[in-house]
Amino acid sequence: MSTAAMVIAGVAIGIVAGRLLLPLVWSFKVRDSRSLRVMVPLSTAAALGAAGGLLGTTWDVIPVWALFVALVAVTTVDLFHYRIPNAIVFPAVLVLLALMTLISLLRHHPGVIGQAVAAAGLYGGIMAVLHTASRGSLGWGDVKLSLPLGLVLGWVGSGYGQSLLAVLLALGLASVLGAIMGLFVWGVRALGIELLPDPLADPDNPRPTVFPFAPSMAVAAAAVALAIPVTS
Repeated sequence: MSTAAMVIAGVAIGIVAGRLLLPLVWSFKVRDSRSLRVMVPLSTAAALGAAGGLLGTTWDVIPVWALFVALVAVTTVDLFHYRIPNAIVFPAVLVLLALMTLISLLRHHPGVIGQAVAAAGLYGGIMAVLHTASRGSLGWGDVKLSLPLGLVLGWVGSGYGQSLLAVLLALGLASVLGAIMGLFVWGVRALGIELLPDPLADPDNPRPTVFPFAPSMAVAAAAVALAIPVTS
């Protein structure tokens, strides 16, 4: 398929998938709104369209599409409730492993599964260490989210070296984005502005430094995953 066709396919699948995600995010008590009904399908379509255009092959893009759909759901729930649902993350890991195994076998390149698992292990291991070192400031949900992110970063990489480097780049970029987001959240809360309801806030202690990290992890991993085919 041509690049244009892959973009169109990604956008079309993204719109459908985004609409199907709405009942899922509502099941986690995310409040329904007109803006949410627009933003979830729109962001899913944009992500899948970009992946279709940059990855360029029908087979290789499928796990990336699957991850991006899961990330839209995860980040939406995290933004509203500061939690990363196991009911999304763990099924995403299983689906990704199944898709990657099937595609790699059909393409007679089973070794790519090893580098995907290695990348997931590296990302998960680093995040677990950071969770322990931060004494829980970095949540276990973020550690678990690193597993599907690592799988896809390993999947798109060309060899173990590039896959593991992709994990380090994604983690570094996520840290930068998280710091920027944290400063922004701190600034607007200091002014008495709450852009999104903080489920952890105390009327006597607004906890201005608390913010969801999943969006930063998701954007960083997606950016690195989509940049790899361009730079390879």
